Amino acid sequence: MFGSEPSLVVRRALPFLPRPGRCLDLAGGEGRNALFLARLGWEVVVADCAVAGLARARRRFAAADLCVRLLAADLESAVLGQPRELFDLLLVVNFHDRSWVVNAHRWLRPGGVLVAQGFAKEQLGRGTGGPSDPTFLWGANELLALATPGLRVLLYEDHLVEEDENPAHRGPKWVVRLVAARSVEG
Repeated sequence: MFGSEPSLVVRRALPFLPRPGRCLDLAGGEGRNALFLARLGWEVVVADCAVAGLARARRRFAAADLCVRLLAADLESAVLGQPRELFDLLLVVNFHDRSWVVNAHRWLRPGGVLVAQGFAKEQLGRGTGGPSDPTFLWGANELLALATPGLRVLLYEDHLVEEDENPAHRGPKWVVRLVAARSVEG
């Protein structure tokens, strides 16, 4: 659906990431970002509610001879509770439900990094992708304010970008991106 190349936010976040460890790709779909990270040595878990997307992810990882853990889950309820596992990297790219954001720091080990991207309210009506429901779009500094308690901001962007990740939605998109780290002290 989105091709095989990793999202630009993942590539932009590389200088901020800790050494490869455990990564949770929340709403990771077909696994393009997870596959990229696995090739860099990350142990990845892809969680998504779309079983068909996870099946494509399994085939991609098998073709690349890489290991992955796939979780079919109701993501909206899964992210509200206390996590059973902690990760060095929490990746959330275009997951439109907001329930994950206030608990993001809980999923990270000390020193772990959150990499997130979503569509801004300015994207509404542009016709180049993103949700048509405005409640799934981020307002100015909203992602920044909700996600960062307990985290130190390393990168924040809220702007128009030219990305052609999805062949069905070519053209400029207004996105918000956040890279933030949990303190090493915990």
